Amino acid sequence: MIDQFVGFCLHRRIAIIVLAMLLSGFGVYAWKTLSVEAYPDLGDVAAQVTTQIPGLAAEEVEQLITVPLERQINGTPGLLLMRSTSTFGLSLITVLFRDGYEDYWARQRLTERISQAVLPPGATPSLDPVSGPAGEIYRYTLESDTKNLQELSEIQRWTVIPALKSVPGVVDDTNFGGFTTEYQLDLDPKQLVHYGLGITDVINAINNNNTNAGGGRVYSLDANSYFSRPGPRLITGLEILAKLFHPAVVVSHEAEAAIMAIAMARHAASV
Repeated sequence: MIDQFVGFCLHRRIAIIVLAMLLSGFGVYAWKTLSVEAYPDLGDVAAQVTTQIPGLAAEEVEQLITVPLERQINGTPGLLLMRSTSTFGLSLITVLFRDGYEDYWARQRLTERISQAVLPPGATPSLDPVSGPAGEIYRYTLESDTKNLQELSEIQRWTVIPALKSVPGVVDDTNFGGFTTEYQLDLDPKQLVHYGLGITDVINAINNNNTNAGGGRVYSLDANSYFSRPGPRLITGLEILAKLFHPAVVVSHEAEAAIMAIAMARHAASV
């Protein structure tokens, strides 16, 4: 068999040389134009639905978030496989689509489905960035001997994540864990009863004074116009929060405001 093939090539040298030149030219063209990746994405079209809600146990996350989302995702066009994981404060659902479906089309159908799910307040599902199974290339933690978890979370959100996202080729940086800065009010029930106030009055006072408004234009009689700009009314610190109530409010530097006397709460609510 081999002898016959060699003999055939020798008797038709010109045709074999021309065929070899064509194949060599095609190989050079493919070498220059073919997109070759170090880690080619050979996985199916997939998307992950991530929902973070602090304070819920794994069982509660499964019942209140994962199961309602799975019921809505079922029936999505092109759905091939769905698997989920529920942990403390985190629900993760992986959805695989059949071959031939385009990534953005499939993610659009998935977004329409999860938007119809009825979830607890504060639970907002989101999709992972468009990347393949090999897209997760690095995991890291922030550690410090002088800073607490709250300070490290601020550094992560406002310094590290923006710096990593500015690197070409980085699609996203997903954060999990840490503490979020918050202001807490510890109300004295006796003082509330004494001044005839309720928790709703305190909430309304904070909401009414934690707003911002744009400026406007005031026209005068001499055809000159003047711009007006209101001062900032957003609550940006504990001292501003305490001013909504009585001057005797005790404000600590540990992100807690202990309201000892709130006689002016009703007045602040009407501002």
